[in-house]
Amino acid sequence: MSISISNNKSLSKYNIFRGVFKRNKKILTVSVIIFAASFFIGVLAGYFLPDGVGYFLTVLSNTISSAVDISTASIFMHNVRTAFMIYAGGIIGIVTAGLLSLNGFILGAFLGYFMGGGAINHNSVSPLVFVSYIVPHGIFEIPALIIASAAGFRLTTIIADLINSLRGKPYVNNDYMKFKDSIALLLIAVTLFAVAAVIEANFTGTIGNYITGLNFH
Repeated sequence: MSISISNNKSLSKYNIFRGVFKRNKKILTVSVIIFAASFFIGVLAGYFLPDGVGYFLTVLSNTISSAVDISTASIFMHNVRTAFMIYAGGIIGIVTAGLLSLNGFILGAFLGYFMGGGAINHNSVSPLVFVSYIVPHGIFEIPALIIASAAGFRLTTIIADLINSLRGKPYVNNDYMKFKDSIALLLIAVTLFAVAAVIEANFTGTIGNYITGLNFH
């Protein structure tokens, strides 16, 4: 039989956002470590194995250039779909970890590629140029990605508790609070993605052009 340990605090007084980062410090730390590790591996791959990264980046550049609608709404919807995929992936934790790792790896691979003198469509791009067109919205988008992943991992802990319950193992019965935390983290991530979308669609190009002296649109 499972052992249910009630929380001393009344659920009616439980604020969905209050202390959410403190309560989920461990899974946020795990998310940061996974992203940082995959980013570092990506940098190495992009620097030492540039051919594959260069091909992918050229395809991506051509796809973006031919896109009909690159707007705040389209960027936001893409980011929200990503956030919900990462969150839902928490049902099977490896999915969330995989998506977070993939995003970190791709970003790192691009940086490593440009550090090694890589080019897009035969045009050389310096690391400064790459960073200048990533940082303005990336300072919101990357934390959003990490927080959405933490929300997914929080969902994973709930699934683990349910499995332990079915197996008759003792566990702390605070899944309702964990679920509320996962929703709070997801909402915070979506909000950050919204801010990132506004900046990326309307300001990133201008800021990047100002820093680099280029004229990308």
